[in-house]
Amino acid sequence: MKLWKKLCITFLVALMAFFSVNVGNVDAKETVTTKKSVLSIDAGRKYFSEDQLKQIIDKAYKNGYTSVQILLGNDGLRFVLDDMSMQVNGKSYASEDVKKAITAGNNSYYADPNGDVLTEDEMDRIVAYAKERGLDIIPGINSPGHMDSILVAMEQLGLENVRYTKDGRESERTVNIENPEAIEFTQVLVKKYIDYFSASGVCEIFNFGADEYANDVFGVPGWGELQKLNIYDKFIDYTNDMAALIKEANMLPMCFNDGIYYNSDDKFGTFDKDIIISYWTAGWWGFDVAKPSYFAEKGHKILNTNDAWYWVLGNITSEDGIYAYENTLKNIEAKPYNELAGGSTVDTIGSMQAIWCDNPSKEHDMDRVLTLMDAFSEKHRDILVRPADYSKVDAALAKVPADLSIYTEETVKAVNDATAAVVRNLKETEQATVDGYAAAIENAVAKLELRKADYTKVDEAIQKAEKLNAKDYKNFDAVTKAVNAVVRDLDITKQAQVDAYAKAIEDAIAQLEKKTVTENISKSTAPQTGDVASPFTWMTLCVIAGGCVVTMKKRRA
Repeated sequence: MKLWKKLCITFLVALMAFFSVNVGNVDAKETVTTKKSVLSIDAGRKYFSEDQLKQIIDKAYKNGYTSVQILLGNDGLRFVLDDMSMQVNGKSYASEDVKKAITAGNNSYYADPNGDVLTEDEMDRIVAYAKERGLDIIPGINSPGHMDSILVAMEQLGLENVRYTKDGRESERTVNIENPEAIEFTQVLVKKYIDYFSASGVCEIFNFGADEYANDVFGVPGWGELQKLNIYDKFIDYTNDMAALIKEANMLPMCFNDGIYYNSDDKFGTFDKDIIISYWTAGWWGFDVAKPSYFAEKGHKILNTNDAWYWVLGNITSEDGIYAYENTLKNIEAKPYNELAGGSTVDTIGSMQAIWCDNPSKEHDMDRVLTLMDAFSEKHRDILVRPADYSKVDAALAKVPADLSIYTEETVKAVNDATAAVVRNLKETEQATVDGYAAAIENAVAKLELRKADYTKVDEAIQKAEKLNAKDYKNFDAVTKAVNAVVRDLDITKQAQVDAYAKAIEDAIAQLEKKTVTENISKSTAPQTGDVASPFTWMTLCVIAGGCVVTMKKRRA
């Protein structure tokens, strides 16, 4: 018995340990809900207006994308919230001061003549626009690199030693990962955006960037240098802390692949496996990034962000620079949807093409942006399924009367049920369902039945008339005529006519003239001038008279 108890206890302890380990890794958001087809726009380096972003979102919707990634913090920072106040290291920074500092940072990076930052009101409308179309937004605020504007903002607010520096070379865009105050400022700032987009209801993933650390200081990709300096573990801590902030906000963290497990080396520490890897580069000689299979082995999900699909705004031909438009079009046609950079084909959560603004002074060139989206979606039409056609539904809805109050409750319910059943943003593969919505609405509208007119006032007027004695009035015929004129069972559209019946009766009653007392008496006592006696009466009188004559003669005799 004691042995049996020990075995049971051992089993229970092991079971509890197993569940405690696994439950500790479970978050409110565990995985992506659908396969992603994403268009990414670099709206951090270059200002894109509300209308331009809506234009991209609308094209994405029509072309069957699931998501639009908007990189709002990437060298520049092009979005500010209404409340930008911050508390960092025991010091408070007023909202307006932070906004002014960000503007100063943007102007230092690139004073865009098209605009400085999007406001919270504008972003509210942008995310609502996406939500109406069933698209999700992937916001991006890049750190600890690509922080040009934010670093200037920190300095404007009085922070010191915020830039990564090595051998007298100071980074233009990378925060000093060994400065706790600068790191706290960055995390507090990014958290404000995390919280905003978490509350928007359209964001499943938040991209915190984490690519290209201090390349301008080292002259080469900085990850290997961090490992040589034995401070790569600080980058791991920073990355995991940022991932935790995003997960706490019920979103999935994502970052670019180049810095994660650089050189396929995990001796410096372990990255949070819930971080989605946006795999954009397979590296090159001297740039030894981890391969997709390595990330998969570590438990990471992968978004295929093959840089073969990249376009850098303004680069039309190879002579203009890397990621030229003409090459991007060729690569869209040549590269399979699931092929990652380097040729790998491991399982992914989807694919993303990207538009970059490395030179923010170049024109927006929206026509080419949209053309690339058309090319990508057409090439992969079997995956990017376009939305169903709702024109018949909209036409049917237009036929629903604006005023349903005049119809019967039962038939109105049928119309309301049919319209409420419409589910928007279905795909063209479900066109039959969408057409069924239209047919149901048309049928319900056709069967709308008008309510009967309200005869309450008519009935009240008639009851009032019936209580009167017609003999008491000179002109009661007018009342009788008004009552007899009533037509029953008219519908609600004839309510005015029905109300007119009631008024006519009421008016006739109001205009009645009573007979005088003398008129009533004279009519009841005056002698009759006409002969109203019947023949029978005359015969009776004659018999009585004859009898009287005979009796009188006998008495005389």
